[in-house]
Amino acid sequence: MMKYRYLTPLLLFSFILASCNKLLDIKPVNRMVPVSIADYESVLLGGYPRADFFIKTELMTDNVYANLATTTSPQKELEQWFTWAPSKVPDGQENDPYWGQLYSSIFYANTVLDNFNERKPASDETALYETVKGEAYALRAYAYFYLVNYYAEPYSQATLKAPGVPMPLSAKNVHQNTQNNVREPLEKVYKQILADMDQASTLLAGKKSINKFRFDLSAVQALRARVLLFMGEYEKAIAAATDVIVTKPLSDMNSMQARIDEKSNATAFTGNVGVIDGDYKNEVLFFTGGSANLNIYYHTMNMFKPTPELLALCTRPNGGSDYRRYIFATFYDPTTPDGKQYGPTLYNMYAKQENPSYYIGLKVSEAHVIRAEAYARLKQKDKAITDLNNLLTRRIKRGEFVPLQAADFTDESLLQRILEERRVELAFDAGLRWMDLRRLGKPALTHVYKNGQLYQLKQNDNRYLLQIPLSELNNSPEMQPNP
Repeated sequence: MMKYRYLTPLLLFSFILASCNKLLDIKPVNRMVPVSIADYESVLLGGYPRADFFIKTELMTDNVYANLATTTSPQKELEQWFTWAPSKVPDGQENDPYWGQLYSSIFYANTVLDNFNERKPASDETALYETVKGEAYALRAYAYFYLVNYYAEPYSQATLKAPGVPMPLSAKNVHQNTQNNVREPLEKVYKQILADMDQASTLLAGKKSINKFRFDLSAVQALRARVLLFMGEYEKAIAAATDVIVTKPLSDMNSMQARIDEKSNATAFTGNVGVIDGDYKNEVLFFTGGSANLNIYYHTMNMFKPTPELLALCTRPNGGSDYRRYIFATFYDPTTPDGKQYGPTLYNMYAKQENPSYYIGLKVSEAHVIRAEAYARLKQKDKAITDLNNLLTRRIKRGEFVPLQAADFTDESLLQRILEERRVELAFDAGLRWMDLRRLGKPALTHVYKNGQLYQLKQNDNRYLLQIPLSELNNSPEMQPNP
C-alpha cells in the first residue's frame, strides 16, 4: 500500500516529552537552537502529531463491536477503552499519552510563535515566515480542539463556564509552568481556538499548499467548519464549509470499479492495498496521528472490528451499490467456519498498515456533511438534500443512484439520515464519532464482551469525559478532576 510519512529536513532543534510526567515537562535534547525561519519551520514540523491520539476512542463508540467468535484475545489496553474503564492508562502509569501528545504539539507551536511574534522577516523570507506562523496557529487550535473535546464538557450555552483545559499560550519559562496549572473555562478555550484559526487563515491565504501533512488554508477552513458546527454556529459553519466545497473536489468512488472488476469483491482491497490508495486520497486535506502499529481494526483475526451497523448503512435496500462498503466488508460467507470467525467486517481504509502511516484528519466530504447538517438544523431542507445528493452520487455506483427527494423526509428524518451518512463517511476518521456522540446528547451505549458480559455507558455518563491525567493532578493540586 502507499505509505504516508513526513519528509522533513533534519531538525536543528528538537524537543522530547520527558516521559510526559507533567503537563509540559519538555526538555531540549541538545544545545543546538533554532536561529533562522527555516530552522523554526523544522521545529514546527516536529510538533505535528506523530502518534495515535484518537484512534482508540473509536473503541468507546457504537462504531466498534467485539467479534466473540474469534480465537484471538485483544490487548488489555484496548479492553479498557472498549469497556469504558474509568481510566484508560495502564495500571501503575500516571501519564496519559493522548494528553501528552497534544500538549507537546502546543509547546512546539508556542515555541515558533514566541519567536515569530518578536521577529521581523526580511522581504525574501516573508512568505515562509507567514506560512510557518500560520501553521503554528492552526496546529495550536487543532490540539486545543481535541483536548477540550476529550477532557471537558461538550460546548453549549449551559457549559460555557465549565472547566475546560489548561491553556498555555507561550513556551517561555515552561518548567515553571509544570505545576499549579488551572483549567480555563470552556468558553475561553473555544474563543482562543477561533482566534488562532483567524490568524492562521489570514497568514495562509494565498500560500501554496506544501503537502497534506501540513495545514493549508483549505484545511484550516475545514477545521473551522468543524469547530463552528460543534458550537452550534450553523450559519458560520455553512460559510466555512462552503469555502472548502467550492475550492476542493470530492473524489468519485466510481473510480474504484476498475480494480473491483479486476480483483473481485473479496480481494479488491486486501493485503497491502487499501481504499486510501486509490483516488480517495485526493480529497484528503490533512493527514494526522501516525501509528507504527498495525491497523487495529483490520486483521481478520482481531476481535475489535467495525460494527455490522456501518455495513448495513452502506447496503440500504434499493439504495444502489455503495462503494463505502469496501471500506468495511470482509465479503466472507457468514455460514462458513472462517466467515464466523473472521466476521462480516474489517477496516480496509489503510489495509494492513504494516509501517508507520497517517490517519485522515480532515477531508472534503466532512465539509459536505457539515453543511448538510447545518442546513437541516436551520430548516433549509432543499439545500440539505442537495448537499446529501452531491455526496451520494460520488459514493454510489453510477446508474444505480436514485436522488433523494425533500418530499420523502420530515425535518427530523432528514437530520437523522444526514447524521447516518456522516457516521459512515467519517467512521474512524480523526476520532469524530466519539466527539459526535458527546455533542449529540451522550446517548446510552452497550458493548457485549467476553462470555456475553454487557458493559453499559449510561445516558450522560461521566465517562463521556476522559479523566484529567493523574500526573497533572499530582503536579497541580488545585486542578479540578472530572467527575
